[in-house]
Amino acid sequence: MSDREIEFKKPIRTADLDSQFKNEVAKTYEGRTILSCYQCGTCSAGCPVLNAMGLMPHQLIRMVLLGLKQEVLESSTIWLCASCYLCNERCPQGVEISNVFFALKNIAAQQHIIPKGLKQLAENLLRLGATAELTEFQEEERQDLGLPAVPKADSQAIQEILHRTGLDKLIEKRDQTQEEEK
Repeated sequence: MSDREIEFKKPIRTADLDSQFKNEVAKTYEGRTILSCYQCGTCSAGCPVLNAMGLMPHQLIRMVLLGLKQEVLESSTIWLCASCYLCNERCPQGVEISNVFFALKNIAAQQHIIPKGLKQLAENLLRLGATAELTEFQEEERQDLGLPAVPKADSQAIQEILHRTGLDKLIEKRDQTQEEEK
């Protein structure tokens, strides 16, 4: 008997499957190779962040192919990919797994399914022009170490880029959705 605990999964119900999800992913530039996956597991075998992921990359790809859309988009695994492209290099079928994960992140973001920490970074970027605000303590530490002041970001230029890419709209819609849920 192994020390591992047995985890029982609930059965997959066909009513919960989105049969078009794999095609939705495959229609994106980043996800165009997903339909070639035959589940050899090579991507998972070489993944340097596998232990941090809730699902192995090949399992997540299988879930996409099955149509488990909500489970995939809500999975932290797509956001934990290190984008090292090792899986892309090793895949015998030429499936660009890292790129597929980018496609999944984009689909999730369009549906406002974004990890809380990333949402905060995006809000900071929109508001400050940087992902983090320097505290007084950090500024004093820099002075004590003889380091120059951190240059201020051109927040207007960054806000313009975020506006042109639509990130500002995603943040606004997410904020509206949160207000409606309260």
